[in-house]
Amino acid sequence: MMVALLGATTLVLVAVAPWVLSAAAGGKNLKSPQKVEVDIIDDNFILRWNRSDESVGNVTFSFDYQKPGMDNWIKLPGCQNITSTKCNFSSLKLNVYEEIKLRIRAEKENTSSWYEVDSFTPFRKAQIGPPEVHVEAEDKAIVIHISPPGTKDSVMWALDGLSFTYSLVIWKNSSGVEERIENIYSRHKIYKLSPETTYCLKVKAALLTSWKIGVYSPVHCIKTTVENELPPPENIEVSVQNQNYVLKWDYTYANMTFQVQWLHLYFGRPS
Repeated sequence: MMVALLGATTLVLVAVAPWVLSAAAGGKNLKSPQKVEVDIIDDNFILRWNRSDESVGNVTFSFDYQKPGMDNWIKLPGCQNITSTKCNFSSLKLNVYEEIKLRIRAEKENTSSWYEVDSFTPFRKAQIGPPEVHVEAEDKAIVIHISPPGTKDSVMWALDGLSFTYSLVIWKNSSGVEERIENIYSRHKIYKLSPETTYCLKVKAALLTSWKIGVYSPVHCIKTTVENELPPPENIEVSVQNQNYVLKWDYTYANMTFQVQWLHLYFGRPS
């Protein structure tokens, strides 16, 4: 019996690791991102990180988070498939006094291993942002109105809105010599200024009970008005009726308002 061999074909099956296939197709093992930084200012939650390999293009990054009592990791809103090295997760509803864990990985055709960020408590990590400042000028004074840092519905400072203390720095624009004023109220008036002079100021907030000092607001400059010289009241009289003290005076102009101040006066015994 003759058998004609027209050709021979050999089929070889070889097991290949997935990373070899990726490399053969022009892929590359992805390295995990590094040096993740968490920046929290008021209610703004920002993440920044470093790429491990700048030579690899078209890489995206994604975060997961985990709260106490959770076994599973959940995708972090605002930080999925990010092409840059920064993302904002302020939309996540958190208990700011509770610890949170984060992890990040790089993604392309394949994914890197997860890089876990040290757990942190948002309130402890949060920084106080600049307060909102509004100024009004008079001839020899400036009135300052201060709103607390954060938004009106701030979660971070919800329990501390009335505990903020404020300090300011003020200077003449022409000289630059600074004067610091500590522990002012949300409405503060600075007296004894020069008329028709430009003053600049900046304000910062603090939570002394939490050892937190904020950053200064943007600089606000305003010019005091032309000096308003009004004559003083005349014929001032004080009348006493039982325990009621009545102050009376005469004035040249009508439709005016007045401000009265008083001081303690002590008398010594005659010798």
